[in-house]
Amino acid sequence: MIEVQHPGMYSSIQDLGRYGFRKYGVPISGFMDEASAVKGNVLLGNDPNCAVLEFANAGPKLFFTKPAIIAVTGASFNIMLDGKEMNPNRAVLVNSNSVLEMGKAYKGVWGYLAIKGGITANVVLGSRSYFKGLTREEKLKKGDIIEISTLSESSSQEVSWGEQLPDMDLYRTIPVTEGPEFHTLSSAIRLKITDATYVISPQSNRMAYLLDHTEPISAKEIVTAPVQPGIVQLTPSGKMLVLMKDAQTTGGYSRIFHLNEKATQQIAQLRPGEEVRFKLV
Repeated sequence: MIEVQHPGMYSSIQDLGRYGFRKYGVPISGFMDEASAVKGNVLLGNDPNCAVLEFANAGPKLFFTKPAIIAVTGASFNIMLDGKEMNPNRAVLVNSNSVLEMGKAYKGVWGYLAIKGGITANVVLGSRSYFKGLTREEKLKKGDIIEISTLSESSSQEVSWGEQLPDMDLYRTIPVTEGPEFHTLSSAIRLKITDATYVISPQSNRMAYLLDHTEPISAKEIVTAPVQPGIVQLTPSGKMLVLMKDAQTTGGYSRIFHLNEKATQQIAQLRPGEEVRFKLV
């Protein structure tokens, strides 16, 4: 098992998400950067849906009570294993009574700790992903115990030892397609929202990323309609919101753009204060 000595920021257990329950108002949840999380699982020979530890901006400090094979992917963190620098994006053997400390991110936001065999958290509605009000926990806290699989004789044979994955790339121009209400905007506002430069707000989280800007833009409210991760909403007051994995299932703001899964993951890795632009495709 693993003992949480310090939880870091926004640390939680996530997998590919919770599907088939949106009609009941249950968000998808799951990895904010699916590509990075799945790479870690694949590197270890895990199923892509194995639960991993997700964290943002500042990672956790963890004590391993038994051996484990791990991989850290996603954003770039200063990682220390038993006081020595540890390389990310590759399989690493952790001995019993070892301490793993992630430190602060210096590139990107969301990091992932994959563990051989996965994390054995409770399954709720088909997923181990944490979500407030649905799972027992919303995020990790000091003293929490994370149950992990025990290594078997064949575990090591399933791991891609020696393979070094490339570091994550950052993208500041994000491809988007027109949303359902894009055509209701005036031609002047359409031009402004596609030409504008936005700044990631510190208020951004797993529900939505708020984009700060200085453009005189706005859109009318609509009759409540379905929304999903990747939808970009424009409010009557001019706020721009990119819905993320814990987003609600319906909303009353104009849906002006849509980001596909890859584009949503790209914008998720941009830090507060960083600039981003949209490219209509």
